[in-house]
Amino acid sequence: MKIKLIGVLAGIVIVIGALAALGLTIWKNIKESHAPSEVVMPLPQFYNVADGEAMIIIDEKVYEKTALWQYDTAYIDLDTVASMYIHRFFWIPDENLMIYTTPTEVFHFTPGQKAYTVNDAPAEAKAPVVILGADGTPYIEITYLENCGITYRIYDEPHRVLITYSGESFLAADVVEQTQIRVSQDIKADLLVTLEPGEKVRFIDGGGIRENGFIKVMSETGVRGYILEKCLTDSYYADPVFREFKWPAYTHLIYADKVYLGWQLLYTKDSLGYLTEEAANAPDMNVISPTWFFLTGTDGEMLSYATKEYVDKAHELGLKVWALYKNDTIEGQFTCTEDSHAVLSSTASRSALIDNIIASVHEYGFDGVNIDFEMLKVDSGVYFIEFLRELSVKCRADGIILSVDNYVPENYNAYYDLAEQSRIIDYIIIMGYDQHYAGSPEAGSVSALDWFTNAAANTAAKADMSRVLMGVPFYTRLWKIDNGNIYVEETPNMAAAAARIKKAGAELTWKEAEGQYYAEWNSGSKRFKIWLEDDESLRAKTYAAREFGVAGIAAWKCGDELTTTWAAIKDALEGELPLPEEEEGETGENSAGAE
Repeated sequence: MKIKLIGVLAGIVIVIGALAALGLTIWKNIKESHAPSEVVMPLPQFYNVADGEAMIIIDEKVYEKTALWQYDTAYIDLDTVASMYIHRFFWIPDENLMIYTTPTEVFHFTPGQKAYTVNDAPAEAKAPVVILGADGTPYIEITYLENCGITYRIYDEPHRVLITYSGESFLAADVVEQTQIRVSQDIKADLLVTLEPGEKVRFIDGGGIRENGFIKVMSETGVRGYILEKCLTDSYYADPVFREFKWPAYTHLIYADKVYLGWQLLYTKDSLGYLTEEAANAPDMNVISPTWFFLTGTDGEMLSYATKEYVDKAHELGLKVWALYKNDTIEGQFTCTEDSHAVLSSTASRSALIDNIIASVHEYGFDGVNIDFEMLKVDSGVYFIEFLRELSVKCRADGIILSVDNYVPENYNAYYDLAEQSRIIDYIIIMGYDQHYAGSPEAGSVSALDWFTNAAANTAAKADMSRVLMGVPFYTRLWKIDNGNIYVEETPNMAAAAARIKKAGAELTWKEAEGQYYAEWNSGSKRFKIWLEDDESLRAKTYAAREFGVAGIAAWKCGDELTTTWAAIKDALEGELPLPEEEEGETGENSAGAE
């Protein structure tokens, strides 16, 4: 009996031991199945960044492009720099040259070289500022981009660039106990990095990616992955931290008074007589812009009709002189479209032209420069803007006013880039005329009030109107309709147009929308139409310009106005505004006999 009992007890012990062993095994397996993985996935393996490259993380998102990693630093591609920070890096592939222009300096960089120039003076960087990718794409060294306001941090293994870009607050949390960022929402997933209490994480997609108690985050070193939410504090909004930076200011030379500019058409050096005669008829004009300089070739050379005697006399008469530089010649050997592109797209020719302009200002004593480059093709637009940037640096340094003549802004001429012009030059001049031009498919006004007002509004959307002159015409067009065909019979000045209407005995009708008098008459089988420019129509346009806070009025051209015209313009821009008139009727038209 005793032996049997011992056997039973032994069996029980064996069973209990077996069960204990089984339980221990099960518990161990359960414990192991719930134990976090301690396998570390190396970051280079996780991010898979190629040799010679660095990943870019903008705020919290991995950027679609990578940086180049050379000379122990990161390089960002030009398109990214232009879209995110500044488009004043100007790459000329045919010359293997990168140009960067500030308000006071012009930098020239050759890819792969540490040496560069600043305003033609030599300088050297620790690493090349510009390098080229395998496909010829230019890249800019990141520490140089600190001059453009970039805020960034760089980390290794793998090389990665963290760029702070958005100014918006983001959701974040602090780590409260040691934990890991893993490759997926699973404690068995490989870990990427261990975080200690007090470290901060940024929620990716505003904390919207949650599963199995994990949330997707990014560490302060740019490691992106999943972390146990229970190891974090409650979320809070954090503000991005930017490096202190202030853009170099584009200063502008601006007159305290309103500008009343008249262009003077001159093709001769014997011009003193024209000056004294036309200035005498325009006592309220304070700036004159003689058409003196014309490009003659693709090397930046110019034909000049300038004289020192004219400038001295103009100053004696109280006039400022803004010499006009035009991209054609009366002889026609220089073409506005093709030859202008050749000059502007060549750094050597562009620089030579700028040097010639500045030299002429100092030789003759001009107060300002008026650039009148018309009929440029679309491809020339970026080169024209670069020309203005580079010219503005030298004008700013020498105290020379820089003004540029522009078409009325439309979609088709957007490449003249009024917004960028407004930043870099002193005065924009809008040529608010030629609404209907020789060759137009229909007869019409040279500058109807509604069209002119819309031109000012479109300009105001792009430019600082306190530095804009609205151009008005001192001429009109007499249209002839013959057998259904439309011709310009002549382009009379203000006095000649009035005389022609009087001679025809035509009746004048005021057109409210156009803001001017209209007349038409028959002569034999031919029909004539004219939209008159007179003091009243110019007053109307000036009132419209005044509503936009313009810097002044420019007019084409001196000698075509009446003796009362400039006074009327000045009164409309600076005098008391007229009281609203009672409506004339539904048509907005009234008639008057020709005087």
